[in-house]
Amino acid sequence: MTQERRRMTAHRDHRPMRAVVLTVVGVTALGLAAAPASAKSSLSFSAGPRSVKAGGHVRAAGKASDDNSSFNRVCVQERQGGGAWHAVKCSKAVRRAGGAVNVNVPARHRGQLQLRAVLLEGRTPQDQHAKVRSVSRVVTVTVR
Repeated sequence: MTQERRRMTAHRDHRPMRAVVLTVVGVTALGLAAAPASAKSSLSFSAGPRSVKAGGHVRAAGKASDDNSSFNRVCVQERQGGGAWHAVKCSKAVRRAGGAVNVNVPARHRGQLQLRAVLLEGRTPQDQHAKVRSVSRVVTVTVR
């Protein structure tokens, strides 16, 4: 190889490679910016005591947070045996929030009383057909 040819191979033009790298970085950044944002929500629930006499009360508390743009509320629900779930008490519907609810649930009948919290999301504060966003774990209380 001649000396002039060695000089040409040692100092290549890196402009095409830079253009490719910049294009890849730009497309990746655009893809990340265009990804859909997801709303974050959390729901916590506690109830106790786990065993109570008939006629006694069980303390239940539910708390939720949600950053979506709908009206959210938290409800404490109960069911006896294997029946349907019924709302005991609900928080006020609030936009871009969750709410909190505390309630004393009367234990009227012997058997298993099940309690849970539900985060509901509606389009208006008075929405009668709100969608269930999330459901807490079920707490079972023995009524003796």
